[in-house]
Amino acid sequence: MGVYRLILAALVAISHTGIDFFGYNPGVVAVISFYLLSGYVMTILIDKYYKDSFAISAFYLDRAARLFPQFLFYMLLASGCIYFFKIESPFTYQLNFFKWVLNFFILPQGFFMYWADGALVIPQSWSLGLEMTFYLVIPWILMYCPARWIYGLSGISFIIFLMAYFGKVNSDYFGYRLLPGTLFMFLVGSSFYKNNNDAKKFRAIVFLSVVALLLFAFLKNTLYQLRYNKEVLVGLILGIICVNILKESTFSKIDEFFGNLSYGVFLNHFIVIWIMQKFFAVKCFNTANVAILLFASCALAFGSFLFVERPALKWRRRIRYGVN
Repeated sequence: MGVYRLILAALVAISHTGIDFFGYNPGVVAVISFYLLSGYVMTILIDKYYKDSFAISAFYLDRAARLFPQFLFYMLLASGCIYFFKIESPFTYQLNFFKWVLNFFILPQGFFMYWADGALVIPQSWSLGLEMTFYLVIPWILMYCPARWIYGLSGISFIIFLMAYFGKVNSDYFGYRLLPGTLFMFLVGSSFYKNNNDAKKFRAIVFLSVVALLLFAFLKNTLYQLRYNKEVLVGLILGIICVNILKESTFSKIDEFFGNLSYGVFLNHFIVIWIMQKFFAVKCFNTANVAILLFASCALAFGSFLFVERPALKWRRRIRYGVN
């Protein structure tokens, strides 16, 4: 799944250049696949290394060791760019020292709409805040909830998502960015691990429901135009199909290599965009500019993997094997 993750990270980067695909924001579509992948991978990880309640704290350490090393590196790099290069951005115009410090904790960014709109150093890292929110609850769900409860939680989450879809609550926040309306997406990803008949029925129900909602949105333009409705639905449809196919893929060094670049590309591309805009007068990203962006972002990600992420891998292995 490494190549797939890198493609998703590249789509997020492309979306931040202002490019869309037939009116669809490719970054939003990609982020939904990240949710599904996260649910799938976390379920594997917990079942393999952290399936006892005493190991939950170790699971949290494992996730911190995954998220923070490169994140902190790019937080400092982005902060330096913003300060020394006088970067002007709609994502940072309300940044102050207190909000800057809160950015470092990741989790508060998942609730940026309540405190940090205009104060995100790495704008796309709000989704890492949502990931951390999911990490906090998923071991408890998997260990203490029987299958029918998990499907019940998914149903409640889907109802909240429907409220967002119909505009009864904010479609952006509750249909895309906050856990109450997105938990079912993570749990759909989780269901790929056991993959029994109940899990297959669960995914089929979600998939067909999402297809029906997209078709209904096509017929009712107000729903189609509601913020991120169509992208989230398309992201779920494509994501379920892709994860279903890729879960059968075999490990390869090449796939691992590209996967290792994905997190760095996800984190660093705004830095590259700002530099291109500030020093190379790029105002509109054409095909050539996008190619330069992705190449530079991958090169920077390769360096941060070698010198930041790879040393942290040893820590994560010690955490995992220390539990077992």
